[in-house]
Amino acid sequence: MIIKKLAVPFINDKLLQQVEHCYIATAAISEAGFDFIRSRIPTKSKMEIVTGLDVPTAPEVLRRIWRNYQGRITLNIYTKNLFHANVYIFDLPFRKSVAFVGSGALTLEGMKDSEELFYKITDVKEIENLKSWFVGYYEFSQPLSEELIQEYEYLYPTLKQRDIASRQEKKQFIELTATGFNWDQIKFKNQFFKKEDFLALSSSKARLTTPEVHAERVNAQTKLIQLHELIKKDVARLKLPADADVSKIVSSLDPNNHPDKKLQQLWFTYGRNEAEFFTVQIVLQQKEMGIWLTGKPNTGKVAREYFQREMNEAYRKQFFTLLTGLGAGYWIEIAGDKKSVEAFQTEDTLWEFTKADNWMHYTFRIGKNYSPGDAQLSTELIAPTIIKELEQLVLLYQYLNDAGVDNM
Repeated sequence: MIIKKLAVPFINDKLLQQVEHCYIATAAISEAGFDFIRSRIPTKSKMEIVTGLDVPTAPEVLRRIWRNYQGRITLNIYTKNLFHANVYIFDLPFRKSVAFVGSGALTLEGMKDSEELFYKITDVKEIENLKSWFVGYYEFSQPLSEELIQEYEYLYPTLKQRDIASRQEKKQFIELTATGFNWDQIKFKNQFFKKEDFLALSSSKARLTTPEVHAERVNAQTKLIQLHELIKKDVARLKLPADADVSKIVSSLDPNNHPDKKLQQLWFTYGRNEAEFFTVQIVLQQKEMGIWLTGKPNTGKVAREYFQREMNEAYRKQFFTLLTGLGAGYWIEIAGDKKSVEAFQTEDTLWEFTKADNWMHYTFRIGKNYSPGDAQLSTELIAPTIIKELEQLVLLYQYLNDAGVDNM
């Protein structure tokens, strides 16, 4: 039997509540995916899990299993080759068993959110064959240990960063090719930024250093500087620090000074010391212009560490109020995951989402994007548009940064 969403039989058939013993082979584990199964099977039931670490698995879930579930849950790490199998076998009462073989890992995406495919197996001989297959990998895997977790914690941020970059590049590719986007359908006549300004930051040119490409980047940067001149009085009114030397607030034109030596964004920055605090950025990239409150990897240390420490009930509630008050079009991005601010119904769901932040490794960003050709980006309206958005974002900028300043 074909199963599209593994969570369906788990919940609707109350399958997990009947489990006496389960065997799981999976390409990756998330905390939410682990809790989805662990919280539903009886506490006396045992779980045996084998996974590889080729697809990033959060170290936190490995440490939780090691510290809290020894004797009930055992987890082994297969290291001899890339491990991408996903098999779920459950022993049930009255000597019955059921298994699911498919593409979804032990994550919420794998079990219910992404487009996966599973095949349900009830044949006794087939299940015994699957158990033999499972044992072959489980017994030749590395048992979970404190030393293994510590070493993996050093490696994990690099794996996660690669995964984030890959997903973002794929998303951009899809937006440009598979969603009906067409440069020729956009009217640039009265637009502040022209087609060539956006294309100067295209993926195909990101690593190039030819004189022609450099000239295109200079033109796009000049537009940003002109925009800064249009809004700098309002920036001062909003008490956003801005260096008088424009060269110190505008980004570099050298690809070597950008992540992975690829120049795909140009921006100018307002705010306090970027190393310690969140900053506000006006960003131009291949297919959009954005107004962002940003803590890039390895930046914003003081404010971001304070944020993580102080997300108590009162602080959490105020942050939720300010964030959701930004309104339609705004989003928050934490460690590569981006969600509309309207997606959060309570401060607790927002708090859970922000727990993934780590100032040393990931981006923390709140913002709004505008597409090429948007009427709000016309030569006449672009400055009022940005000022309006800055007036909203500055409240969050002050809230997040001032708390950090007070506790330095």
